[in-house]
Amino acid sequence: MAKFRQSVTDYLPGTLAVLFVAVVVVSALMTLWLFAYEQGEEGMYFDSYLQHVVTFTLFQAVISTLISLIFAMFVAKALDIVNFRCKSFLLSFFSVTFALPSLVVVTGLLSVYGSQGMVAQLCRYWGMNYSFSIFGLNGILLAHVFFNFPFATKVYYQALQLIPNEQKKLAQQLGFNAWQSFKYLELPIIAKQLLPIGGLIFMYCFSSFATVLTLSGSPKYTTIEVAIYQAIRDFELSQAVVLSLIQLLFCIGFMIILRLFIPRHTPQLTFNYAVYRPQATILTKSLASLVIVVSGLFIISPLFAIVIDTIQYFAMSFVTPTLIRSLITSLSVAFCSALLAMIFAVSILWTHSRLRLMGKVIVSDYLMFLGSLILAIPNMVLSVGFFLLFFNLVEMHGFIFLLVVLSNAMLALPFILRHLATPLSDLTKRYHWLALSLNISGIRYLYLIEYKALKRLFAYSFAFACVMSMGDFGIIALFGSQDFMTLPYYLFELVSHYRYQEASLSALILLMISYLLINLFESTHHD
Repeated sequence: MAKFRQSVTDYLPGTLAVLFVAVVVVSALMTLWLFAYEQGEEGMYFDSYLQHVVTFTLFQAVISTLISLIFAMFVAKALDIVNFRCKSFLLSFFSVTFALPSLVVVTGLLSVYGSQGMVAQLCRYWGMNYSFSIFGLNGILLAHVFFNFPFATKVYYQALQLIPNEQKKLAQQLGFNAWQSFKYLELPIIAKQLLPIGGLIFMYCFSSFATVLTLSGSPKYTTIEVAIYQAIRDFELSQAVVLSLIQLLFCIGFMIILRLFIPRHTPQLTFNYAVYRPQATILTKSLASLVIVVSGLFIISPLFAIVIDTIQYFAMSFVTPTLIRSLITSLSVAFCSALLAMIFAVSILWTHSRLRLMGKVIVSDYLMFLGSLILAIPNMVLSVGFFLLFFNLVEMHGFIFLLVVLSNAMLALPFILRHLATPLSDLTKRYHWLALSLNISGIRYLYLIEYKALKRLFAYSFAFACVMSMGDFGIIALFGSQDFMTLPYYLFELVSHYRYQEASLSALILLMISYLLINLFESTHHD
């Protein structure tokens, strides 16, 4: 068999992309450190307010995670007991909530649980007093549970389907009650998912920004990311640096601890093609049905309320030039960010797959690690670094657009790498040497071999990056203004000024675009 040498162009794309990502990330972080060092003792302090912010951030993240996980166990068990026609639709809807823009969900929750929301109107209609306040800890927990418990429910439900039918039949013959079935059959397999899912939910709640910023209601309910944003808005940059470093250390430390405790190798169970459901009493089925209805209403009602509010209050005057301008800006940012993220990802994976082909596994793993480096850095920390690094350039025309595009592209990059890494590596192993013998290389190889074979997965990744960029409210919160406004920024301005009717229209537009893109990549991924 003829041997072919690897060309330097096989290693160049990924090397350049990783160097660019690493330089940008390290520059932003070094700017934070240098600024903190220059401030010295005068600007650096950790007073009672910062202690309260850190304590509340940890507290709300822990409580949100526990409620989400416990609620998810009950709903997953209920879905396992009851079989109904719309189950697949409900499960697909559960997978959508985790990817929805935060401000869309906040707008929907305000429409349902706010002082003028659906629940309040029903209470007034029945002559009841409605005293629930969605602002503060109540609203933060409500929003975080909305985002996270459906995701955990779907993971737990899929895990329950992996319990061998023989074990279920044996448990039924032995007369196991509900507690015994949970303890000996369900808990062992759910426990394997507990740390990974719980860790992901905790990190999401710990780093939550737009949700807490909108629903906090007072400084008493401020998290670290919101405190960073407020410090920059008040131009207390030394305070922002202290908080950013605390946030960074907490996130990196938590990821290290989680990695130590998550088992690397877990026994795999055989998938049941025909799931066996033990007989349940009428009371058990009734309770399970009630849990499913309550959870379904909890998820669907805020999104349904957005549609109702828009239809009820819609007027052409709401379609303002600012709304149209924000929509165009968001679409432009989303498209450019997704395109840039795809270029970075394909470049890195081009080199990664060829390194693995040549047996250089350690080098290829380090390449992927550097490409995913952004995962260890909270969005607001990166935003503060960019803010300090490019502070003198933000007045330049078009520079903020480029900065937002770059930031969103880098945030989407690790997820695209995860989607495409294994398929592209397998494809390279199968066709690389054959393509070289046919003199197919470079852009021709990318198009004829990789794109043609994985175009559905490419569409999935591109759409996913668009959704992330469309709903992002990180760096735009610092650099946004009346001259440069995305749809999430415009939506936040409306909600913060209590213009809920106009906000419902903006939220509906953002919801429809996100839902269409989500369904696009769901269908292309599973087609």
